[in-house]
Formats: sequence, structure tokens, C-alpha cells
Amino acid sequence: MILTFLETLNLINSPDISFEDSLVKKGISGNYKYELWNTTDTVGYYLKVWNSQKHSHSIAPRVIGSFNSTQAAFEYLNYHYA
Repeated sequence: MILTFLETLNLINSPDISFEDSLVKKGISGNYKYELWNTTDTVGYYLKVWNSQKHSHSIAPRVIGSFNSTQAAFEYLNYHYA
């Protein structure tokens, strides 16, 4: 398949194509801060979790996933970090 320069440029600039995960929700659960993210393919979710008692920029978050729904992610968060 051969694409012209303009076709390629249109694909790159298309607003429908997203290469970044999107933040769904953030908050605090127990002694932990969390962020719930949606994956780029929008079929999964993952959590980023920090200890809220420590300086948030000094320690990298734990990245936990993959979940099929926000409910499954929050159940995991409540069980392990509440």
C-alpha cells in the first residue's frame, strides 16, 4: 500500500487518533494517592499509586494494571490500599 504525502500528513494530524493514555480519576484512598488511567486503545485501565505521607515527587508511583473496568480497578484499590 502506497500513501501519498498528503494522505500521510492527514493521518498524522487526525484528531481521532490518540497516542496518549487519558486520566480518568485521581484521589486519595487511605494513606495513598491514586490516579486511574484509561489505556490508549480504550479497552483497559491501570492505576498509579503513591504513598501520600511522603513527598510525591521523590518516589515514582507504582503502576498497577490491567483492569477491564473502572469498578475492577477501584475494587483492587480498596482491597490493597484502603
